[in-house]
Amino acid sequence: MRSAGISSNAATVLVIGVDARAMGLVREALGAEAALPSGVTPYEDALAMMRKMRPEMVLVGFDTDFEEAIRIGAAIHQESTRTVLVAIAARSDNARLRAAMRAGYREFVVLPDDAELLRQALHEATFREGAGDDGGEVIALWGSKGGVGTTLLGVNLAGELSPVHRVCLVDFDFAMGDAAAFLDLTPTQSIHDLFRNLHRLDERMLAGHVVVHPSKIHVLAQPAELASREEVQPEGVMRVLTAVARAYQYCIVDCGNSLDSAAMTAATVADHILLVATHDVPGIKNTWRRLQLIETMGIEKERVHVILNRFDRKNTALPMSVIEDNLRRKVDIVISEDRLAAKAVNDGRLLRELDRKAPITRDIEAMVALLTDGEVQEEKKSGSVMGWLFRF
Repeated sequence: MRSAGISSNAATVLVIGVDARAMGLVREALGAEAALPSGVTPYEDALAMMRKMRPEMVLVGFDTDFEEAIRIGAAIHQESTRTVLVAIAARSDNARLRAAMRAGYREFVVLPDDAELLRQALHEATFREGAGDDGGEVIALWGSKGGVGTTLLGVNLAGELSPVHRVCLVDFDFAMGDAAAFLDLTPTQSIHDLFRNLHRLDERMLAGHVVVHPSKIHVLAQPAELASREEVQPEGVMRVLTAVARAYQYCIVDCGNSLDSAAMTAATVADHILLVATHDVPGIKNTWRRLQLIETMGIEKERVHVILNRFDRKNTALPMSVIEDNLRRKVDIVISEDRLAAKAVNDGRLLRELDRKAPITRDIEAMVALLTDGEVQEEKKSGSVMGWLFRF
């Protein structure tokens, strides 16, 4: 069960490196709901003041000195992962927003437009979760090119986790997402409906927008019809991922092969990135290119796993040694070429429902073990049931 938050009268807030205008907007947004300081702490005094005050929330100005704000944020996040860390800026900037996420910021707030978002972050800081709350894992599947099988792997990864964990599969393929179809589901609400109401997003609203499979996989799906839509913004993507990670122990994100803001933001904040390739020259070439992109994004190498899907051991033209030489790294998991995959897709069923002992099903289990350090397999043997973990 979810731990009941213990409320203090008002969250203690430390404000770092904002100008007088921004401080005035902070006071206007939070009013008497927070214990605000009388003045602003300079960047150079931030860590010392942090250790002295032990605040529930830290607001850091991004307009005065961006590089210093990133450095201070990363240091605060490393020292106290439970502190609600919020970036304050006068305008939205995608590159800065992604840098803030990597540094550990929970929110990127543009004032005065995002005053409500700042109040929600304050509410989260006030009603703090128990110390044993470790947070939902975000796993992003990202294809090196089209048709590599991110949806098949995402659906069946969720299917392996769902018997013992609370799992949500999020379809971030805004071009041709069909995660719901892979499970023979017909959602009445879609992820686009959720994005239209981000100002009201909470766990209850999220629950009303997911469709549930009999295997207990919850799916936040794309709509059935195709229509021209504006690209979603990183701030909205971050809010959706944060809400899902609070409500579920595992958030599986199908990014397709897109390089849009949804995929880039999901990759930035994911605990694990599964870079999916296929056993062919274009697949390997584009995987190498995607690895270079991930490096330029500042994402740590240990978060990235290369998954070689549809591996044909009879294809001697591209042996594993040649593939790994070209990628300049090891392949983490190999998924076998198997006709069972097509049957699973056409029937709208999970691989494990069709044949638990099939090579491709065993390969999916190996992928789960890589991500969980064998946790799921051990729990299946013991028969224990995990409670909810909500923190991101």
